[in-house]
Amino acid sequence: MKLFFTMAFIIAACSNNPSETVESMPVEFNEIIEAPPTGQADASSEKLLLSQDISQKLVRSGGINFQSEDIEKDYAKIKSMLGGFNAYLENENQNNDNYRKSYNLSIRVPSERYDSLLNSISGIAFKVESKYSNVDDVTERYYDLQNRIQNKKELEIRYREILSKANQVKDILEIERNLNEVRTDIEMMEGQFNFLSKQIQFSSLQVQFYEELPYELNSPKKKGFWVRVFNALDNGWQVFLTVLVGLVTLWPFYFAGALIFVLVVYLKRRNKKHP
Repeated sequence: MKLFFTMAFIIAACSNNPSETVESMPVEFNEIIEAPPTGQADASSEKLLLSQDISQKLVRSGGINFQSEDIEKDYAKIKSMLGGFNAYLENENQNNDNYRKSYNLSIRVPSERYDSLLNSISGIAFKVESKYSNVDDVTERYYDLQNRIQNKKELEIRYREILSKANQVKDILEIERNLNEVRTDIEMMEGQFNFLSKQIQFSSLQVQFYEELPYELNSPKKKGFWVRVFNALDNGWQVFLTVLVGLVTLWPFYFAGALIFVLVVYLKRRNKKHP
């Protein structure tokens, strides 16, 4: 309330005598800057809470992990059903190795259709291994951000009104500096508010599913006798090739050794002819 009456007094003084220099601006302006924001926020918050129909704000998230008999078929089913739930695929990853293929999907779905989509995906699973859901009540944070944004915007309006009445350069610069700080705070809080609103409106669903691949002939998982024999022969051949390649790699040493041998033989023969 102190801030409001201070602002009203400044604006009234400026409008009653526009030709006068605003000599008292630094003192009054300092009072505005130093005015405690807590009381202002509390008053505005109470006013907003009384004038609005407060509804609960929930952030829902969850996931499901299941085994699939035909992973490509289930992947196509999940993608095709998203449109019917007004959901969309936010991110996807595919992993393949010798033993399994897997998908990891991040889905956004309207909160009111979250349960229906989760149940539909569970229905196509061959074997559900895990399923979970979380609900986070963000009602207080949601309305707190809304109130703070409203308070900052009202403060921005008052700063602009004072700026239009200021005549001294130092006062103008000081007001503009604080105005920029308020504008930065508003943009930051609006970003947080928009992100939180998206989380409330669209729930997050993580879908992980995989398919076990059939054993290959050279798979170490398969322990049949003939498979082990085949693997042993193949490993032996690979070792032989490795050694052979290694021996070929040492050819400069063979060449140098041959030269040394020829030189030694030559010197011995020469010594015998000329004792």
